[in-house]
Amino acid sequence: MRKIIFLFLIPCFQYIYSQNINSNLDKITTIEEAEKFVNDNPELIPEIFNISPEIDTLVPVAFKTLKVGNVFNESGNTFKVLSVNKAIAYRVSYVYLDGSKLSIIKINKLRTEIIKQYKKGIKISELAKKYTMDTNVTGDLNWFLEGMMYVEFENTIKTHKLGEIYTVDILSKKWYYVVLKTHNEKEVTKIKMLKVKNNS
Repeated sequence: MRKIIFLFLIPCFQYIYSQNINSNLDKITTIEEAEKFVNDNPELIPEIFNISPEIDTLVPVAFKTLKVGNVFNESGNTFKVLSVNKAIAYRVSYVYLDGSKLSIIKINKLRTEIIKQYKKGIKISELAKKYTMDTNVTGDLNWFLEGMMYVEFENTIKTHKLGEIYTVDILSKKWYYVVLKTHNEKEVTKIKMLKVKNNS
């Protein structure tokens, strides 16, 4: 009998917990309040992040109609929509060279060779597979929103045209790149959300 009562109470507690989270998220009206909520409630594993339904292929279709203030449950999480704005999205491919493992002389020789091979007709994906020093062996960065990457990386992308290949240095991290601009930038919807993991 106790087991039956216990099994009955679990969904009740989950419902009360969910209603309490929804109520707390309903009270949040600004990004600053959301940031305070994140800092004050680490046990809820809260996170503020941006998505774009036009470029994030894993975003549920329902996200395309979200409005500021919406609170909803999806995949074991509760979400609060903080803002909906327009943003610029970029897409490039790259080869990454690690300055903590290679000298700048070696990096510059490699970058010259990579660009030379690309101009001879070798695809950037093949060059990435051969030379890149990270796990992205395709070289395709996929679409990303303005503000997601290091400023040096984004600023250089903005100065180049579709099809141009060029180098980018992020000196503070010792990261060196050969970058190919594979797509023109485009305007997309940026949805900023607060996510809270539901208690299971």
